[in-house]
Amino acid sequence: MIDAATRRLGPESAQVLETTRDLCAVLWNQGRYAEAEQEYRQLLDVERGVLGPDHPETIKAMGDLATAIRSQGRPAEAEQMYRETLAAYQRVLGPEHPSTAFTMSNLAGLVSDEGRQADAEKLYREALSIQLRTLGPENSYTLLSKTNLAEVLFREGYVHEAEKLDRETLETMIRTLGPQHPGTLLCQSSLARDLIEEGRYGEAEKIAREAFEAQRRNLGSQHIYTLIALQELGKALAYTHRYLEASTLFRDTIEKQGSPRGQGDPSSVWYAFARVAEVANRPDDALQYLREAINRGYKDADSLMSEPDLKKLRSNPTFQQLVAELKNPPAKVQTP
Repeated sequence: MIDAATRRLGPESAQVLETTRDLCAVLWNQGRYAEAEQEYRQLLDVERGVLGPDHPETIKAMGDLATAIRSQGRPAEAEQMYRETLAAYQRVLGPEHPSTAFTMSNLAGLVSDEGRQADAEKLYREALSIQLRTLGPENSYTLLSKTNLAEVLFREGYVHEAEKLDRETLETMIRTLGPQHPGTLLCQSSLARDLIEEGRYGEAEKIAREAFEAQRRNLGSQHIYTLIALQELGKALAYTHRYLEASTLFRDTIEKQGSPRGQGDPSSVWYAFARVAEVANRPDDALQYLREAINRGYKDADSLMSEPDLKKLRSNPTFQQLVAELKNPPAKVQTP
């Protein structure tokens, strides 16, 4: 379709540009990040020539390209492009524009994933301040920034502040989005996480179970939001000495991985299961589940080493071997 329109109208026509933007979004949503990057690069080159480097659509394409690059595990390159996008939005649309705040939030997320939580907190607070003034407290982007800020606060160890912010956000989401909205239920999982860290396991279990059952019903057993809720529910059960009940829930989810409704990374449920096993003081089980996660595609050695739930395993020789394998995977054997 794009090729035909390009031949008929030319690569610089408004129709071709719009169709290319749609294609880029589809590729990214399908997880085809390398293809999305290629299309975004071509789109950006054309828009720079047709619309100019300071046109909002050109700047947006640059930000989308940064996201495609980030999704492929190239944070340094993505960060530089996010910063260029942010500077362009600030110059062209102004420091108070929602697009400026949105890009600031994307940059904050990348910085947080890189472990620079203080920098991420500063960026999220600035973005949230802009969104509260320009979009209002009930806007979906504002609420997303609040949940992201709570996540960073939790990572920094400010658990009570994170809990307060998550409760406030959850109340607004229930009122504006409804109690069954995926964003509302994800916020419930975050609140359960906060409560577990505070040792309030009974309250955490109730909230996580509600989120898990609703996500499983609405999104399916393999959706990432469902697995996040399951992880928090499993931890709450493990902390109250009900590991067998948690294990049953996880194995039921694992058995459904081959179903047509399966979604997401198949390694994630095993990784979450390992965290729950370690919380339950079952190190042998945890190591077994980590091995299964790696066999199914888990690759992030740095996250494995920094995961608080697995800190007791770090001195274990088998755990260290798993980390070493992730950092130095064996070379693939060439076949004739």
